[in-house]
Amino acid sequence: MKKHKSLFFKSATKKRLLWVYLVTSIPLLVCILLGSEYGKRLLRQQSIQYNHNTLSLQLATVDTSLDHISNYLASFLLDENNYHGLQSGEDAPDEQRAILADFTDYLDTYTSTASLFFYIPDQDILIFQSANYDSYPERMEMRQYIRQACLSRTFPVTKPQISGWTFLRMTQKSYLIDLMEYKNVYVGAFASSEYVFEDFRDLTASTHGALILSNQDAGEDFLYGAKELDRSRCVKIPVDSARNHYRIILYIPTAYVLGAFSWFQYAILIIALVSFSFVTSMLIITWRQMVSPVLRIIEAMEAVDQGDFNCHLPIPDTHDEFAELTETFNYMIGQIHDLKLQIYEEKLNQAYAELQYLTLQIKPHFFLNCLNLIYSLGLSGRSELVVDFSSTLMKYFRYLFKSSDSMVVLSEELKHVQNYLHIQQIRFQNDLDAAFNIDPQAEKMHIPVLTLHTFVENIFKHGCSDSAKMQIVISAAPLIKDGTTYLSLAIEDNGTGFSKEALETLSRPEVPSQKAGEKHIGIRNVRQRLSYIYGSNYVLRFENRSQGGAKINLLLPQNDKFHVGSA
Repeated sequence: MKKHKSLFFKSATKKRLLWVYLVTSIPLLVCILLGSEYGKRLLRQQSIQYNHNTLSLQLATVDTSLDHISNYLASFLLDENNYHGLQSGEDAPDEQRAILADFTDYLDTYTSTASLFFYIPDQDILIFQSANYDSYPERMEMRQYIRQACLSRTFPVTKPQISGWTFLRMTQKSYLIDLMEYKNVYVGAFASSEYVFEDFRDLTASTHGALILSNQDAGEDFLYGAKELDRSRCVKIPVDSARNHYRIILYIPTAYVLGAFSWFQYAILIIALVSFSFVTSMLIITWRQMVSPVLRIIEAMEAVDQGDFNCHLPIPDTHDEFAELTETFNYMIGQIHDLKLQIYEEKLNQAYAELQYLTLQIKPHFFLNCLNLIYSLGLSGRSELVVDFSSTLMKYFRYLFKSSDSMVVLSEELKHVQNYLHIQQIRFQNDLDAAFNIDPQAEKMHIPVLTLHTFVENIFKHGCSDSAKMQIVISAAPLIKDGTTYLSLAIEDNGTGFSKEALETLSRPEVPSQKAGEKHIGIRNVRQRLSYIYGSNYVLRFENRSQGGAKINLLLPQNDKFHVGSA
């Protein structure tokens, strides 16, 4: 039966409903998702812009405070009278005390968050005035850094060099440091990051984020906020100092940025899912109650068109027009099935009568050959062979006259062929070798009556060679192919083989018409019988062996529907 695609995939009604569903649902879903995403991005951008402006204003205040310290250090460095004696190499303790007092007065007056220093590398003179919050180990670490940093710098001596404030991480703390040099005299300042950016603490707390101090070398230090914050789930807001060499980075959790919008977004998605579920449910109900019954009827009609009349449909419980339509269809199919069955039985009887005629058409060949052999043995006076032959011939004729059925098991057909070969051995005076390679399971399989006998008889009629001893090999075995069990038969001989014209004629799939004087009429009748019984479900192949002789391959299905009338 020809296979049809599922009506669910080829129904025009189904396609229209599906297109309506997709055309209305997909754009709505896309708009909801895009609108939600746009709202999230807009809210993020506004949050970034607001916090960036806040950070910029506060950072400008910090830069102004740091510029005040830088201006003081620059004016001090450019006034050489402050350190003329020390620069000349003199032992000037008064100048040292004056410098320390000047630094102290400045820190007391303007800021208490910085540490100031004065250093001349040539004389290793270091004057350091620390802020009140610095511990002794921190001061010693800063002194060591001052010496190393000043000794490693090579500035021109013609004009002052101002490095600008930059971020520096020490063992205990992080600092902002400013270093200036003029004529190998250095002044500078340390400002603790923790105290410089004290005003940023409230902003960090209000945003539930974290504030990071960084420089151009990618070094960074945590200042305030949640230290264990997952930065991959945060909004990053970097702000660079306009006049110095550092930046601050504020990380704000995305969940805090979105705030209540996240719940609003979830509510929209839930409403959208509920709406889509409702539309989908209505589509399914429409399909099951209206479209599906019609498609089942169409599918059943296609099955009827392929010859399947056992396709009665279940009547729906809706008690509507579709239920009445289904009931009418079942009644109509029943009527068609009865009519079809009557016509089929008439054709079957006609085919069976023709099959019986073809079987009888094969049998006269055997009668004539046997009578001719009995006559020859009687003339030769070989009474013992006549007795042996008569016994074998009795078994042979008993099989012929009892085999009115169209099918027999292979073991019965093989016994009959062995009787026939024994007759031929008597005829050829044992100048014949016959071998049987039969699988025990194959002996129980079914074969049309006289099929194997006809092929063996054809060997003696058309394939005998006078120059060599006749050899016949019959093989049988079960074969499973595509889930179907077959009986595989092979008949081989060492005779003259098939002519080119005979192979072309016998290899045609259609049954050749019978003509006067035609050879292989027995094979033609067998093929026609096989077509009546198996239709196109069998395989019959003729070929010549490479070592000489002919070979016939036969593949017969063993389904129950082909065994009707078997012996």
